[in-house]
Amino acid sequence: MSNSVKDIKRKIKSIRSTRQITKAMELVATSKMKKAVDSALRLRIYGYMAFQILARLSENSEIEHLYFKERTVKNLLVLLFTSDKGLCGGLNANLFKKILKNNELLKIKYPDAKITYAVAGKKGAEFLKRMGMEVTHVFPAYTTNPKFSDTFGLSNVVIKGFKSGNYDKVMMVYPDYVSTLLQKPVVKGLLPFSTETFKEMLDELGSKFSKVVFEHNKNLQYKLEPSESFILDNVVPQLVEVQLFQALLEMTASEHSARMMAMQNATQAATDLLDNLTLTYNQARQAAITQEIAEIAASSLTI
Repeated sequence: MSNSVKDIKRKIKSIRSTRQITKAMELVATSKMKKAVDSALRLRIYGYMAFQILARLSENSEIEHLYFKERTVKNLLVLLFTSDKGLCGGLNANLFKKILKNNELLKIKYPDAKITYAVAGKKGAEFLKRMGMEVTHVFPAYTTNPKFSDTFGLSNVVIKGFKSGNYDKVMMVYPDYVSTLLQKPVVKGLLPFSTETFKEMLDELGSKFSKVVFEHNKNLQYKLEPSESFILDNVVPQLVEVQLFQALLEMTASEHSARMMAMQNATQAATDLLDNLTLTYNQARQAAITQEIAEIAASSLTI
């Protein structure tokens, strides 16, 4: 019985130490989450508006530009945003399910296309390689302190690859921050731009901003000076960077929110386990004391 009490006491000490760690991680994630969510929400409307401008321009039949021209899809690039670290609940697992489902749909829609991946986040790169998918570029997740310049590497791959003809279509998969409890994986077409791409993106995101933004600018017409090609050559790459930065901010907010909830649940589970072990420890200790008293009483009777 003595050994049993010692084992329980050792488990209690170990779990208490683990709870301190999970609680500290929860507090850190909470602090980072608030900043990340504010940044994501501030850029969200601008991101929708930027994408809408391009979608509206693509409706103009007089504008013929590389970024708006639909091609036969022979090479398709998918950008995947994940985290570098784990301990963030089912965030990465849900993204992986989405990417597998999307991969099957792409194979049906573009049966002759070669699908390659560029990944921001080690977890995503490791998963895709395990699944035998071709990963051409791997970048860090940049979710610790995201900056606009962090997207330049990805945007360089996208813009140069699309302009050179290495990629006929570019898409990206990332988690859309809905709330602290919900981060929804979404698929978004990036290049070429079209109204259909924009509408698909809005349907996929399901954001409360999307319908307002789309209907508000319904009848706008754009005049481009000094020339259409000059404006599009200079503005489109910047708007691509904005879309990538929005995805990065959504990923950051989603990761810290998911980690906060995961650590909160782990802390609560540790607390519940401690309560049960404390009760068991007290019962075992009381049983040991009772047994010792019984043995002393029995030995006094024999004397």
